[in-house]
Amino acid sequence: MNKKRKKTFVYEAFGFPIKLINVPMKQAIGEWVIDVDFEILEKAVLRLLIHKPTPLTGAELRFIRKYLELTTKDFGKMLGVSHVAVVKWEGGKTKPSVSADIYIRLYVIDQLKVKDKEFRSLFEETTPSKLTEAKKKKPIPLSINIDEEILSA
Repeated sequence: MNKKRKKTFVYEAFGFPIKLINVPMKQAIGEWVIDVDFEILEKAVLRLLIHKPTPLTGAELRFIRKYLELTTKDFGKMLGVSHVAVVKWEGGKTKPSVSADIYIRLYVIDQLKVKDKEFRSLFEETTPSKLTEAKKKKPIPLSINIDEEILSA
């Protein structure tokens, strides 16, 4: 099987673009595809999302909800909102409140069973005032530098 590394690759299968850097590729049925452990990639993307300095987008919320295997109804119930509100968030028609955004991040970090140090880091970097201020800024593109030992299949 042919293998190579690609300097950058924009991966969009999660519903939003993630720039993968130094990504291993393999040839399968004549096509070049990324050669990573997708479960580990999903967790890496989750960690990237919970630490990003700007509010979560609708597509990112959908990715999180689906990763947690929750329906829009169950996700809304967890957050104290209707499933209609969740559908509007995911569709980009409205945005969750800053407090809902922070709670979602805290819930995800709890589900990932992270160490106290990472929880404290999230707590310090994701304050309501920082997220409110970040709403005024242009979103930062997400990127992950692929570490061969961690993400390669």
